[in-house]
Amino acid sequence: MTKSLSRKSIFNKTFQVGGNTLLSRILGLVRERLLMRFLGWEAASDAFSAAFLIPNSLRKMFAEGALTAAFVPTFVSVFRNDGKQEANRLTTLSAIFFEGIVLVLCVFAMWKPHAVLTLFYPGYAHDTRLELAVPSLRILMPFIFFISSSSLLAGALQSVHHFFVPSFASVVLNIFFIGGLFGCLWMGYSHDQVGYLCWAIMAGGAAQFFMHIFMYRKLGFGFSWPTKQSYKAFYHVLKKFLPCFFSMSVMEINLIVDNMFASYQHVGTVTLIKYTFRLMGIPAGVFSTAFSTILLPHFSRVAMYAPRRLGFYLLEAAKFIF
Repeated sequence: MTKSLSRKSIFNKTFQVGGNTLLSRILGLVRERLLMRFLGWEAASDAFSAAFLIPNSLRKMFAEGALTAAFVPTFVSVFRNDGKQEANRLTTLSAIFFEGIVLVLCVFAMWKPHAVLTLFYPGYAHDTRLELAVPSLRILMPFIFFISSSSLLAGALQSVHHFFVPSFASVVLNIFFIGGLFGCLWMGYSHDQVGYLCWAIMAGGAAQFFMHIFMYRKLGFGFSWPTKQSYKAFYHVLKKFLPCFFSMSVMEINLIVDNMFASYQHVGTVTLIKYTFRLMGIPAGVFSTAFSTILLPHFSRVAMYAPRRLGFYLLEAAKFIF
């Protein structure tokens, strides 16, 4: 059974995750600078931004946010009360259900890219940017499948206080992204050859997934066919997932609405919104996301054996953030 973290361990792991997040954000700024150099600030950059935003927004709604928040507390409870084998069954059942939904979304978007892009960017309906974005979207949509699967496994890793791989994964993705951009610039590829960059991003998503699989197996976890007890635990995941999905997706929904309006504006507006949103993500990721990632499994354990102490821990967390 995994013990709760001490205050010192919480701070140490927060700095570890925060450091990886800060490194990822710095690489992200380098990535955006190279991307601007490669695509400029025109129709090609708007088209790529549109194609990348769709799987990226779905990732934050279906994977890193709501799914993790719903899965981790239930996994902690099952692992503590019923053992590792039952926790493996819960992971398997959750993967079948959630990744099945994600797979359907990927297939539909790759089958009907024009309809999906027009839904998210109605201003592109009779614009050259729509045709430019279609090939990129077809390549990038499976990206959400890799990232969503990684997030599910990351929830299991975080539940046993392993935070390095989940936090370092974004660094790996940015390394692949920047490597793809350097390759495109070095080989002198034009805007029409942005597909090579999309494949580099896909490779980064696959690398993230295999990193999580490796560590998941190394820590002794696996996959087992679900039982009736597994379905009861999964029901609790679903009960948490639905309210989390709506509450934690507010920022992404706002961004999608912003881009809907931006798609009617002059060329380059969608790209501008993306760049400014990246800057806002630096403090949010380093100071907010990192700390909450560490505290979620810790709070889940406290809620089981000492619920009255939650108020104290919440106060300490708020003091630390301020």
